[in-house]
Amino acid sequence: MPMNSTRTSRVTSAVLKAMGLFSGLQMANILCSAVKMKLVALWLGAGGVGLFGIYQSVIDTISTLTELGIRQSAVRDVARSHGSGSRLTLIVRVVRRWSLFSGLLGAVIISGASPALSLWFFDTTGAWWAFTLLGLAMMLNALTGGEQAILQGTKHLSRLAKSNLWGTVAGLAISIPLFRYCGYTSVILSILAYALTAFICVWLSRLRLPASPSPGLGTIIREGSGFARLGLYMACAAFVTNTAHTIFIGLINSYAGTDELGFVQAGDTIIVRYLGLIFTAIGMEFYPRLAAAGHHRRAMQTFVNHECQLLLTVLAPLLLLFIVLREPVVRILYTEQFSVIIPFITLGALSSIPKALSWCMAFTIVSRGDGRIYIITESLDAIISVPLCYFAYTLYGLTGLGVAYIIWYIIYALIAGAVYYRRYGLRLYRSTLLLTLVSSGVCAAAVIAADALPALISAPLLVAVSLSFIYPLRRMMRR
Repeated sequence: MPMNSTRTSRVTSAVLKAMGLFSGLQMANILCSAVKMKLVALWLGAGGVGLFGIYQSVIDTISTLTELGIRQSAVRDVARSHGSGSRLTLIVRVVRRWSLFSGLLGAVIISGASPALSLWFFDTTGAWWAFTLLGLAMMLNALTGGEQAILQGTKHLSRLAKSNLWGTVAGLAISIPLFRYCGYTSVILSILAYALTAFICVWLSRLRLPASPSPGLGTIIREGSGFARLGLYMACAAFVTNTAHTIFIGLINSYAGTDELGFVQAGDTIIVRYLGLIFTAIGMEFYPRLAAAGHHRRAMQTFVNHECQLLLTVLAPLLLLFIVLREPVVRILYTEQFSVIIPFITLGALSSIPKALSWCMAFTIVSRGDGRIYIITESLDAIISVPLCYFAYTLYGLTGLGVAYIIWYIIYALIAGAVYYRRYGLRLYRSTLLLTLVSSGVCAAAVIAADALPALISAPLLVAVSLSFIYPLRRMMRR
């Protein structure tokens, strides 16, 4: 059942605002990260970069399970209670207690294991204090994640974005003199500084609650068990995905060597991280809106179709511009040596079209709290991706890997679609499927034109086609 014109326009404007806000935020975060690692490489050398990798991998590995995925799963409960004063107050207090518990759990585990971790990584127990400080950083990260989930669930997106930005900038500002004067010790101090500034900034922007009695332990456990269970499923799914990616990296490294692995990693970063900015940005607004719809089938179906159409309308012209600018993008981000990845990123970028469909439909699984189905779909995705991408690469190189990405996301769209259609009884509108076919055809034709025609002809042509998408976008905002 379509939304009325006024509501469609309002939702479209809200989504585009969130997309612009969080795309800009992520670009700023990437820039700060690039500056940080550049200074580390300049002043501390490869050893400093390696230390960052060690400490970050320890945090990621332990926090994946101890933080119970609260940063993502709690958004659903907060969004559903938004608008109900007393219920929202209770859920927010419960989320904060669970965040504190998960943070303390991670800190205790990593602190208790600090001598063993120090011995494992550095062949001495003398660096135990660094891993203990990592435990403090993990606790701050857990508290920060809880506050961010609350802000996202209550749709205080501007507050959330500003706190993230200022936390990152402040962390970088504190880290710069540390890198310059504190040697290798600055690495762990920088991680702690980033965690502390992020928490301070989000705490200053936190949702203020009216005075009320604190919930008892039984209430905290009962009310929080739902998002904690869902978060654990999401954490397990993330672990499976990360494991699959690690296996794929190991296979490529053993087959082709470290240099070729570097090309694969560089291309994957452009396709997944940089082109994926738009997915993450729109999801900040889409997820709480879909979660608030609960089990209202028509509302969820309308939101998913609207999101698919808007995402495709925005994504298609961006892909056309990316095809035009692919060579300078590679030179700016890397060096001329990395021009070999152009066929990979060109074809791999087209996978964003089926990814848009699968991404929107998959959000229904999380918004319904269907944890077991979520981990099944993500595990199937991981199991399919590794052999598909590896054998495509061994047979046809980087070009074959780009084609594998397209097939991979088409298969995942079919998996998500099966759950969307069969389990939830939802459907994609004919207009959504038609827009998917048109976007796919236009982008595929653009790739052919860019490769077959001189740049002086193909570039203006593709830019003109990308600008033509402004009209349907404005129509979506006004209808």
